[in-house]
Amino acid sequence: MRRRTAIVLVALPLLAMGGMATFEPYPSLFDAQYVGSANCGTCHTQVYEKWRNSPHALMARPATPSSVVGDFGDVEWSIPPAARKAPHDDKPVRCYRRGDEYFMALWHGGEGRQVEFKIDYVVGYQYRQTYLTREKGGVLRRLPLEWSPGLKKWFPYWSHQEGSEPDLLDLWAQMNAPNSAWNLFCARCHTTHLEVLDKDELHTRADARWVEPGIACEACHGPGSHHSRYFEKNYVNRIAAFVKSKVRGEPVAFMANAPKLDKGQDLSICARCHGADIMQDSQDIYRQFEPGYSRSGRMNDLSVHFQEFPLQPGRKVPTVECWDDGRPRGIGMLFRSFVESTCYQKGEPRCYDCNDPHDNKQARAPGLLEATDASDEYCLKCHQGIRERLSLHTHHAEGQPGSFCYDCHMPKHIDNQAGGFLRPVRTHDMSSVPDPAATKKHGAGAPNACNDCHRDRDPDWASSKMAEWWPAKR
Repeated sequence: MRRRTAIVLVALPLLAMGGMATFEPYPSLFDAQYVGSANCGTCHTQVYEKWRNSPHALMARPATPSSVVGDFGDVEWSIPPAARKAPHDDKPVRCYRRGDEYFMALWHGGEGRQVEFKIDYVVGYQYRQTYLTREKGGVLRRLPLEWSPGLKKWFPYWSHQEGSEPDLLDLWAQMNAPNSAWNLFCARCHTTHLEVLDKDELHTRADARWVEPGIACEACHGPGSHHSRYFEKNYVNRIAAFVKSKVRGEPVAFMANAPKLDKGQDLSICARCHGADIMQDSQDIYRQFEPGYSRSGRMNDLSVHFQEFPLQPGRKVPTVECWDDGRPRGIGMLFRSFVESTCYQKGEPRCYDCNDPHDNKQARAPGLLEATDASDEYCLKCHQGIRERLSLHTHHAEGQPGSFCYDCHMPKHIDNQAGGFLRPVRTHDMSSVPDPAATKKHGAGAPNACNDCHRDRDPDWASSKMAEWWPAKR
């Protein structure tokens, strides 16, 4: 390391002499303008190529043949027979295309016809795809049917989340709900730097804009105008900043980089969208969040809000459900389960340790998102005492279910119903311990990792085994 540093330091004056450039110091606090991800890609070519095909980058897009994944082959959707109340309830929605334009039409009983909505934007494509139509007042209105790639069929997302039978009036009510004005609500997470310039109380008018559709570079790193200008022509700045960042561990010039932010600020970048369990009064605070080191005091630390939404045992509200023993259950509380963990509160694990921040849904390294030797190694870097007696700790055959850290401490106890069906995913409360006593008390409303696998046994059996194997923990 010393030799490499010496070479760099020798190169600095040579470059300065050749280009008549000198190193420019930069302030620790600053405010900048947004320049767009394409500008970032001119230098950060490899990261940019990885990001531009990621789910983050492709989150919100204009409706085109390359972005639409739903079936618009002149198909009709029917309300379930038990919920039909009117003659046209059997096939009230039709999805079709004309050339490269896509449409969804809903039967309107009062007008006695199908009302056509042109689809202008799509949101998502992995688990479900949402369709938006632009109204005269500027609102991008969310249409009531969504496409499930997993089921390969149309479904009414909110009816599914609420566990209710949809009917035609309910589909129209979903469109008339205030939060169906996508560019006034949901777009804060699905775009980069949403600005709501004007709106009305009923959310029928919206003057909103964003820097880019999708979650782009500056959504996580902050606005890049100063960063771009600082490195554009001055090669001395580039080399000196490399030394300051890589050798001295200092922040990157004019740019937020999560691993170099204070605890709380770093995960605020993730929490802004993945920490969906916030109070309504905090929505504008989250919308105004901007990663970085703002001189003007722009909100860049949301950690005070991480746990503000009460954990209410047995809560049924869609996406923020809780188990009957009070643990997070809904997919909107995945991040919450992480910050509830002792591992996060007393240790240093971070989202980006395991999840690739530039190609989300991919692991930072092979095996880190599954119960494997690789994920065990991540945990055991801190838990050295367990490493030395691993088989005595797990009481399960090596390499078999029950022998990996994730099996017991990150069971699949978060309900994800985004695709129109239940897909349990792992809780991120890494310090959780199976609690058969809670299962005995609440039944299916409080599952435990032991009985997740040993379904032929009861909670009493699991409790006795835990007392036998870990008497000091009882």
